[in-house]
Amino acid sequence: MRKHIFMLVLTIIMTFGICAAVSAADDTLIGYVNVQQVFRSYPDFASANSAVDLERQKAQQEFESKYQSLDEKGRQELGEKLSERIAKRERELIEPIQKKIRKAIEIVAKRNGITNVVDGSVMLFGGKDLTQEVIAEAAK
Repeated sequence: MRKHIFMLVLTIIMTFGICAAVSAADDTLIGYVNVQQVFRSYPDFASANSAVDLERQKAQQEFESKYQSLDEKGRQELGEKLSERIAKRERELIEPIQKKIRKAIEIVAKRNGITNVVDGSVMLFGGKDLTQEVIAEAAK
């Protein structure tokens, strides 16, 4: 009888130990990155953002200068044309930066053995902060 109780206690202790190890391992499989901070620290992001803002200003000025001479349909067409021009400029300048940052996140996550990465704004508890490592990787 004592042997069965001893085995039961040993089994319970081992179960708790395994559960604790699995729980600790799960925490390290989730990483988070403050994406806004990474973008702000990326050297070319400020200039790319400024160029997109300048394109918006030019489009706004063009729209305002032509507004009076156009009917409603013409205004709508001009607005769509200018919006597409802004979107194209944004794709040209911002998408390469997004791709490089996404690649940096992937590299850092793999290096740390992390399989899941979320934006830091949605992480409430646990996980591993990869932000500074991603900033360093993206700067390479």
